[in-house]
Amino acid sequence: MDLLRLAGAPGVGKSATAWAIAQQLAREGVRCGYVDIDQLGMCYPPPDDDPDRWGLKERALAGVAEEFRRAGVDRLVVSGVAWPDDPPPQIGGISVQSIWLDASEITRRDRLGQRGTTGGQLEQYLAAGTAEAARVESSWERISTDEWSLDETVEEVLSTWHPVAAESITAVRPLASVTAAAHRVLWLTGPRLAGASRIGWEIASEEWGAGHRLGFADLAQLSFVWNNDGRAVGLANLVRVHDAFLGVGADVFVVAAPLEISPSAVRASLPSAEVFFVRLVASDADVRAHATSRRRGDGPALAGDDITGASDAAIDEVMRDFRTQSALPIREHEQMVDTRGLSLADAATAVRSFLPAE
Repeated sequence: MDLLRLAGAPGVGKSATAWAIAQQLAREGVRCGYVDIDQLGMCYPPPDDDPDRWGLKERALAGVAEEFRRAGVDRLVVSGVAWPDDPPPQIGGISVQSIWLDASEITRRDRLGQRGTTGGQLEQYLAAGTAEAARVESSWERISTDEWSLDETVEEVLSTWHPVAAESITAVRPLASVTAAAHRVLWLTGPRLAGASRIGWEIASEEWGAGHRLGFADLAQLSFVWNNDGRAVGLANLVRVHDAFLGVGADVFVVAAPLEISPSAVRASLPSAEVFFVRLVASDADVRAHATSRRRGDGPALAGDDITGASDAAIDEVMRDFRTQSALPIREHEQMVDTRGLSLADAATAVRSFLPAE
């Protein structure tokens, strides 16, 4: 498998470029996948010896990349931060090409401002990005995105990427099955836009604020694969992330997941974990309000988001899917939590009650 990694400071366009490249490869029929490395490191408080979680993300990425390959992916596109002081990380048995994207502070300020980043956070991002760019290790390939459109950046990056011929990639022995130590997992699911991601993030943020080391993952963000039967890759990637978080002492893992993933599949993937399945019940009004907010661009920008800027017809289709999923019967092990009419904080409190204390 060939892996293309795009790194750089916030505002250089790494995520937008990586996603656009993955979409182009998919249209061309390439068996490809995509992951943002930032999705592999949402575990706080960070370890004392890894305060920026560089090492945690790299360990998780190595496992996730192997799962994409085992799923039949030929090219994997990865975006996100990287440690600039060392040579680009390599992954055994996988062809890795790493590119550091650059942009001037003026360009980055404009792009970050368009995302709504302002004030002290904006200045912090700009200063940190400028400092990182000044010390990038010399073996990184570098491309400037100043004055370029997204399409032009994609074209330049693709012209620089030189995948290895499939027959020249050394085969790697099959991995042993991955199992996790005893540990609690809060599995949040429900119809689309019922609030699993928002409520899960709220719970995780509260725990982080209290100093409790906990991991969070959105399964949908670990499941991007095209042109091959990669239905199980997201869950396999989740196990890899889970293991990485266990390795730094996180004893709770909060997961937001699509309703299509069954409790039996989760238990088979995490046989040693104590999993608490919570299925959210939301109202039509709450879901439509959430969809309307997302359509305006409110909330975090996530890869694969088809709600931002969606048409009225697309929102109506989302609502039809929501009603269909809401009518599905409860499954074994699931606990229903009614969040209709609740604020985000109150919904998080209601869900948290299903996660017993140690």
